[in-house]
Amino acid sequence: MKDKTFKAFVYGYRNVNNGKMYIGYRGTSNINDGYVFSSEDKELREAWSLGHLHRSILYRGSKPDAITHERKLLKHADARRTDNFYNKSNGGGEGIYDYREISDEMAKVGIDWIKGIDPVEEVDMYDFFDKELVKGILNKVKNGEYETFEEPIEKVKGFDLNQVRLKLLNHNHVRQISEKMKHDPKEARKNVSPIIVCVSKDGTLLIIEGNHTFAAAKLAGWTSVPVIYINSSEFLDNKSNIDHFGVIANHNPKLKLQNSSKDCQRAIINLYVDNLEKKDKNFELLDGVKFKETVENKLYPEWTKSQISGNLRSARKMIKNNYAEAQMNFQTYSKTHLDRMARKVEEVHPDVAVINISSGTVYNSGIGAILNKMGKITKKGLIIIHHNDIDEYNSWSKSLTKFKDTFLHIADSTTISYVILDCFGSTKNIEDYTWIIGNK
Repeated sequence: MKDKTFKAFVYGYRNVNNGKMYIGYRGTSNINDGYVFSSEDKELREAWSLGHLHRSILYRGSKPDAITHERKLLKHADARRTDNFYNKSNGGGEGIYDYREISDEMAKVGIDWIKGIDPVEEVDMYDFFDKELVKGILNKVKNGEYETFEEPIEKVKGFDLNQVRLKLLNHNHVRQISEKMKHDPKEARKNVSPIIVCVSKDGTLLIIEGNHTFAAAKLAGWTSVPVIYINSSEFLDNKSNIDHFGVIANHNPKLKLQNSSKDCQRAIINLYVDNLEKKDKNFELLDGVKFKETVENKLYPEWTKSQISGNLRSARKMIKNNYAEAQMNFQTYSKTHLDRMARKVEEVHPDVAVINISSGTVYNSGIGAILNKMGKITKKGLIIIHHNDIDEYNSWSKSLTKFKDTFLHIADSTTISYVILDCFGSTKNIEDYTWIIGNK
């Protein structure tokens, strides 16, 4: 994305493995134009190919100011005389001013960077990811602008995995790829895209594309896989940019598992957690219109508007449930557990009809459901009410009032009880509730 307020910039590369640095100048306002550096230093080029070079922007301004600023920083570090720099000179060139006119305060960002302090870029919290930037990186991959390394399986096993799908792996798809790899490895390699690994500022290696390919290669018994390394600074150290790369790379049909509608839910959750969660109080941002509009804009056309809208509702519930479970000990009950509880009551009280129902539907369906199960066989019934999620729990007080009004109308002619399962307790035993049978 171009910024018209400056005409040139100074950048710095730091090797995340050994700390060695390189400072350069670029005469454009587009800091993400794909340019790397002009140096032919073999060590520097190899470090870039392995994703070891982390880039920081040290100055933005006019072309002469940027050239002079580069000179100031290189002279400050005396780069040509130190082994900690790849630069072979201290800069200079046509159009340079007297570098001494730039004070240390004016060059503070660059001087701090030389000391090991990376600059912090201010970003809009709703500017989740840059579509054009990520698309440009993917095009560079497709065009062969990154070197591909054949890496041992044992080495890649130590890399972390990034998850952009609802489920990390589809094991059926892994087996399908693996069978092709076993049957004809030579042919399979023609259709296997390289595994893309992102190298972070601390040197962590993260597979951001190719989880299924790697799992299949291991299953097939391959000893090595093709790998491309990209430094996280190319993604502006933005987790959402990295995630989006994995999303759009999945549209490449080479032995790929296409994004599903449910994967959209994971994408929404990732956007919230990575960008807004720490700043959100009482889920005001999550439930806000701006989050909804931004998500719809960012995730289209990878998913349709209807898919995004439907999964947004599900994602919001999951985020709130995860928070409630982690911070409030909120518990939900599985269908298996609920059915077991109902059978236990019926064993203890054979003359009682029992149903399980959620608090969100009990007002509209609870009385009808229990009467239907009781039929003409018994006049005794028990409704076991549970909360499917934290939203149902928060809405329960209103629902309970309406349910009680309906419940009282049938209380004289039947013996129906109800129990509300504790969603914050430590016990889930129906024995704790059987005393209520026969009590109003």
